Amino acid sequence: MKRVAVYILFLPLLLSCVTQRVVTEPELIAHAGGGLDGYVYTNSCESLEKAVAAGYKYIELDLIMTSDSVLVAAHSWDTFNRITGCAYKGDEAPAFSDFVSRRIHGRYTPLTADSINRFFLSNPELYLVVDKTSSPRVLEQYFPDLKNRMVVEAFSYDDYSTLVEKGYYRVLYSCMASDLNRALMRNLLFHGLFKGKRIEWLALHTSVLNHPFFKLLNKTRYFDIALFTVDNYDDILEEYRSRAAMIYTNTLLVGQGAE
Repeated sequence: MKRVAVYILFLPLLLSCVTQRVVTEPELIAHAGGGLDGYVYTNSCESLEKAVAAGYKYIELDLIMTSDSVLVAAHSWDTFNRITGCAYKGDEAPAFSDFVSRRIHGRYTPLTADSINRFFLSNPELYLVVDKTSSPRVLEQYFPDLKNRMVVEAFSYDDYSTLVEKGYYRVLYSCMASDLNRALMRNLLFHGLFKGKRIEWLALHTSVLNHPFFKLLNKTRYFDIALFTVDNYDDILEEYRSRAAMIYTNTLLVGQGAE
Protein backbone atom coordinates (compact mmCIF):
# COMPACT_ATOMS: atom_id res chain seq x y z
CA MET A 1 0.00 0.00 0.00
CA LYS A 2 2.85 2.39 0.77
CA ARG A 3 4.29 1.90 -2.73
CA VAL A 4 0.88 2.58 -4.33
CA ALA A 5 0.60 5.77 -2.26
CA VAL A 6 4.02 6.91 -3.53
CA TYR A 7 2.91 6.27 -7.13
CA ILE A 8 -0.23 8.35 -6.64
CA LEU A 9 1.70 11.14 -4.91
CA PHE A 10 4.19 11.46 -7.77
CA LEU A 11 1.70 11.15 -10.63
CA PRO A 12 0.66 14.84 -10.78
CA LEU A 13 4.32 15.84 -10.92
CA LEU A 14 4.94 13.46 -13.79
CA LEU A 15 1.90 14.75 -15.66
CA SER A 16 3.09 18.33 -15.31
CA CYS A 17 6.67 17.89 -16.53
CA VAL A 18 6.51 15.52 -19.48
CA THR A 19 7.82 16.75 -22.84
CA GLN A 20 7.35 14.99 -26.15
CA ARG A 21 9.66 14.94 -29.15
CA VAL A 22 7.83 15.13 -32.47
CA VAL A 23 9.36 12.89 -35.15
CA THR A 24 9.39 14.48 -38.59
CA GLU A 25 10.81 11.52 -40.54
CA PRO A 26 10.81 8.05 -38.93
CA GLU A 27 13.50 5.48 -39.64
CA LEU A 28 11.86 2.73 -41.69
CA ILE A 29 12.68 -0.89 -40.89
CA ALA A 30 12.30 -3.57 -43.57
CA HIS A 31 10.11 -6.04 -41.70
CA ALA A 32 11.31 -9.70 -41.82
CA GLY A 33 13.70 -8.72 -44.58
CA GLY A 34 11.09 -6.57 -46.33
CA GLY A 35 8.36 -7.29 -48.85
CA LEU A 36 9.43 -9.32 -51.87
CA ASP A 37 7.36 -9.87 -55.03
CA GLY A 38 4.16 -9.53 -53.02
CA TYR A 39 5.36 -11.89 -50.27
CA VAL A 40 6.03 -10.99 -46.63
CA TYR A 41 7.90 -12.74 -43.81
CA THR A 42 10.37 -14.40 -46.17
CA ASN A 43 13.51 -13.59 -44.12
CA SER A 44 15.39 -14.52 -47.28
CA CYS A 45 18.67 -13.66 -48.96
CA GLU A 46 16.76 -12.11 -51.84
CA SER A 47 14.69 -9.90 -49.52
CA LEU A 48 17.93 -8.47 -48.08
CA GLU A 49 19.16 -7.57 -51.52
CA LYS A 50 15.85 -5.92 -52.44
CA ALA A 51 15.74 -3.97 -49.16
CA VAL A 52 19.21 -2.54 -49.82
CA ALA A 53 18.24 -1.62 -53.37
CA ALA A 54 15.13 0.13 -52.02
CA GLY A 55 17.27 2.29 -49.72
CA TYR A 56 16.54 0.72 -46.33
CA LYS A 57 19.29 1.15 -43.74
CA TYR A 58 17.48 -0.86 -41.05
CA ILE A 59 16.57 -4.46 -41.86
CA GLU A 60 14.78 -6.71 -39.39
CA LEU A 61 15.19 -10.48 -39.28
CA ASP A 62 13.47 -13.05 -37.08
CA LEU A 63 16.07 -15.28 -35.45
CA ILE A 64 15.15 -18.71 -34.07
CA MET A 65 16.87 -22.06 -33.45
CA THR A 66 16.70 -25.20 -35.56
CA SER A 67 16.02 -28.54 -33.86
CA ASP A 68 19.78 -29.06 -33.52
CA SER A 69 20.31 -25.62 -31.94
CA VAL A 70 21.66 -23.56 -34.84
CA LEU A 71 20.51 -19.95 -35.20
CA VAL A 72 18.70 -19.13 -38.47
CA ALA A 73 16.16 -16.63 -39.80
CA ALA A 74 12.47 -17.59 -39.88
CA HIS A 75 9.33 -15.82 -38.66
CA SER A 76 8.13 -19.03 -37.00
CA TRP A 77 8.47 -22.73 -37.79
CA ASP A 78 4.81 -22.93 -38.67
CA THR A 79 5.24 -20.11 -41.19
CA PHE A 80 8.51 -21.49 -42.56
CA ASN A 81 7.06 -24.96 -43.04
CA ARG A 82 4.06 -23.55 -44.90
CA ILE A 83 6.04 -21.33 -47.26
CA THR A 84 8.55 -24.09 -48.06
CA GLY A 85 5.89 -26.66 -48.96
CA CYS A 86 6.00 -28.59 -45.70
CA ALA A 87 2.76 -27.38 -44.05
CA TYR A 88 2.11 -30.90 -42.76
CA LYS A 89 5.01 -30.45 -40.32
CA GLY A 90 3.11 -27.72 -38.41
CA ASP A 91 5.41 -25.88 -36.00
CA GLU A 92 8.05 -28.64 -35.94
CA ALA A 93 11.56 -27.19 -36.14
CA PRO A 94 13.71 -28.69 -38.92
CA ALA A 95 17.32 -29.72 -38.51
CA PHE A 96 19.85 -27.24 -39.89
CA SER A 97 20.66 -29.41 -42.93
CA ASP A 98 16.95 -29.59 -43.80
CA PHE A 99 16.54 -25.84 -43.29
CA VAL A 100 19.28 -24.83 -45.75
CA SER A 101 18.09 -27.33 -48.38
CA ARG A 102 14.62 -25.79 -48.68
CA ARG A 103 13.45 -22.92 -50.88
CA ILE A 104 10.96 -20.27 -49.72
CA HIS A 105 7.96 -20.08 -52.07
CA GLY A 106 9.93 -22.44 -54.28
CA ARG A 107 12.64 -19.91 -55.18
CA TYR A 108 14.08 -17.85 -52.32
CA THR A 109 17.11 -18.75 -50.21
CA PRO A 110 16.82 -19.16 -46.41
CA LEU A 111 19.23 -17.16 -44.24
CA THR A 112 21.59 -18.68 -41.70
CA ALA A 113 23.33 -16.70 -38.95
CA ASP A 114 26.59 -17.10 -40.87
CA SER A 115 25.16 -15.67 -44.11
CA ILE A 116 23.51 -12.82 -42.17
CA ASN A 117 26.81 -12.01 -40.48
CA ARG A 118 28.69 -11.95 -43.80
CA PHE A 119 26.03 -9.78 -45.45
CA PHE A 120 26.03 -7.08 -42.76
CA LEU A 121 29.81 -7.08 -42.38
CA SER A 122 30.12 -6.48 -46.14
CA ASN A 123 27.51 -3.66 -45.96
CA PRO A 124 28.79 -1.43 -43.12
CA GLU A 125 26.10 1.22 -43.68
CA LEU A 126 23.32 -1.20 -42.67
CA TYR A 127 21.81 -1.93 -39.24
CA LEU A 128 20.59 -5.40 -38.26
CA VAL A 129 17.30 -5.30 -36.36
CA VAL A 130 16.70 -8.50 -34.38
CA ASP A 131 13.36 -10.03 -33.40
CA LYS A 132 12.43 -13.25 -31.57
CA THR A 133 15.86 -13.65 -29.92
CA SER A 134 17.22 -11.22 -27.33
CA SER A 135 19.63 -13.42 -25.37
CA PRO A 136 22.90 -11.49 -24.95
CA ARG A 137 24.80 -14.79 -24.91
CA VAL A 138 23.34 -15.97 -28.23
CA LEU A 139 23.79 -12.62 -29.97
CA GLU A 140 27.41 -12.31 -28.85
CA GLN A 141 28.10 -15.88 -29.98
CA TYR A 142 26.72 -15.44 -33.50
CA PHE A 143 27.32 -11.73 -34.20
CA PRO A 144 30.42 -10.70 -32.24
CA ASP A 145 31.34 -7.85 -34.62
CA LEU A 146 27.91 -6.29 -35.18
CA LYS A 147 27.10 -4.95 -31.71
CA ASN A 148 27.50 -1.30 -32.75
CA ARG A 149 25.03 -1.83 -35.63
CA MET A 150 22.41 -4.01 -33.96
CA VAL A 151 18.94 -2.96 -32.87
CA VAL A 152 17.55 -5.64 -30.55
CA GLU A 153 13.97 -6.08 -29.38
CA ALA A 154 14.33 -7.32 -25.79
CA PHE A 155 11.74 -9.71 -24.37
CA SER A 156 12.67 -9.26 -20.72
CA TYR A 157 13.99 -6.37 -18.65
CA ASP A 158 17.08 -8.44 -17.75
CA ASP A 159 17.92 -8.78 -21.46
CA TYR A 160 17.18 -5.08 -22.03
CA SER A 161 19.45 -3.98 -19.19
CA THR A 162 22.28 -6.35 -20.12
CA LEU A 163 22.23 -5.38 -23.80
CA VAL A 164 22.29 -1.67 -22.92
CA GLU A 165 25.23 -2.24 -20.58
CA LYS A 166 27.10 -4.17 -23.26
CA GLY A 167 26.80 -1.23 -25.65
CA TYR A 168 24.43 -2.48 -28.34
CA TYR A 169 23.52 0.30 -30.74
CA ARG A 170 19.85 0.43 -29.76
CA VAL A 171 17.75 -1.76 -27.48
CA LEU A 172 13.96 -1.78 -27.69
CA TYR A 173 11.94 -3.06 -24.75
CA SER A 174 9.15 -5.17 -26.26
CA CYS A 175 5.44 -4.73 -25.54
CA MET A 176 5.39 -8.54 -25.52
CA ALA A 177 8.02 -8.85 -22.79
CA SER A 178 7.29 -11.40 -20.08
CA ASP A 179 7.73 -8.83 -17.29
CA LEU A 180 6.05 -5.94 -19.12
CA ASN A 181 3.92 -4.17 -16.51
CA ARG A 182 6.37 -4.40 -13.62
CA ALA A 183 9.32 -3.23 -15.73
CA LEU A 184 7.39 -0.27 -17.17
CA MET A 185 6.20 0.84 -13.75
CA ARG A 186 9.67 0.64 -12.22
CA ASN A 187 11.95 1.58 -15.11
CA LEU A 188 9.88 4.04 -17.11
CA LEU A 189 6.92 5.50 -15.25
CA PHE A 190 8.64 5.78 -11.85
CA HIS A 191 12.27 5.56 -12.84
CA GLY A 192 14.40 7.24 -10.20
CA LEU A 193 12.64 5.53 -7.34
CA PHE A 194 14.17 2.19 -8.32
CA LYS A 195 17.54 0.88 -9.40
CA GLY A 196 18.13 -0.19 -12.99
CA LYS A 197 18.49 1.17 -16.51
CA ARG A 198 15.71 3.51 -17.61
CA ILE A 199 13.65 2.16 -20.50
CA GLU A 200 14.31 4.62 -23.34
CA TRP A 201 12.72 2.73 -26.26
CA LEU A 202 9.50 0.71 -26.55
CA ALA A 203 8.70 -1.62 -29.45
CA LEU A 204 4.91 -1.33 -29.73
CA HIS A 205 2.35 -3.11 -31.87
CA THR A 206 -0.25 -0.79 -33.39
CA SER A 207 -2.97 -2.58 -31.38
CA VAL A 208 -1.39 -1.31 -28.13
CA LEU A 209 -1.70 2.38 -28.98
CA ASN A 210 -5.19 2.82 -27.50
CA HIS A 211 -4.58 0.77 -24.37
CA PRO A 212 -5.21 2.89 -21.22
CA PHE A 213 -1.81 2.03 -19.70
CA PHE A 214 0.05 3.11 -22.86
CA LYS A 215 -1.95 6.34 -22.94
CA LEU A 216 -0.90 7.00 -19.34
CA LEU A 217 2.75 6.35 -20.18
CA ASN A 218 2.50 8.54 -23.26
CA LYS A 219 1.20 11.47 -21.21
CA THR A 220 3.54 11.13 -18.26
CA ARG A 221 6.98 9.96 -19.40
CA TYR A 222 8.97 10.54 -22.55
CA PHE A 223 10.23 7.53 -24.49
CA ASP A 224 10.96 6.69 -28.12
CA ILE A 225 8.67 4.35 -30.06
CA ALA A 226 9.47 1.65 -32.61
CA LEU A 227 6.05 0.84 -34.10
CA PHE A 228 5.08 -2.38 -35.87
CA THR A 229 3.80 -3.12 -38.42
CA VAL A 230 2.67 -0.16 -40.58
CA ASP A 231 2.01 -0.51 -44.32
CA ASN A 232 -0.27 2.52 -44.66
CA TYR A 233 0.27 5.77 -42.76
CA ASP A 234 -3.49 6.41 -42.83
CA ASP A 235 -4.00 3.45 -40.49
CA ILE A 236 -2.28 5.33 -37.66
CA LEU A 237 -3.51 8.52 -36.01
CA GLU A 238 -1.23 11.50 -36.59
CA GLU A 239 -0.50 11.88 -32.86
CA TYR A 240 1.08 8.42 -32.85
CA ARG A 241 2.76 8.75 -36.26
CA SER A 242 4.54 11.83 -35.00
CA ARG A 243 5.84 9.87 -31.98
CA ALA A 244 7.16 6.82 -33.85
CA ALA A 245 10.90 7.27 -34.37
CA MET A 246 11.15 3.86 -36.04
CA ILE A 247 8.48 2.06 -38.10
CA TYR A 248 8.54 -1.58 -39.16
CA THR A 249 7.02 -1.99 -42.63
CA ASN A 250 6.60 -4.41 -45.51
CA THR A 251 5.70 -1.85 -48.16
CA LEU A 252 6.41 1.78 -47.18
CA LEU A 253 9.13 3.35 -49.30
CA VAL A 254 12.18 5.07 -47.86
CA GLY A 255 11.80 8.83 -48.28
CA GLN A 256 8.10 8.55 -49.03
CA GLY A 257 7.02 10.20 -45.78
CA ALA A 258 3.48 10.58 -44.47
CA GLU A 259 1.37 12.92 -46.56
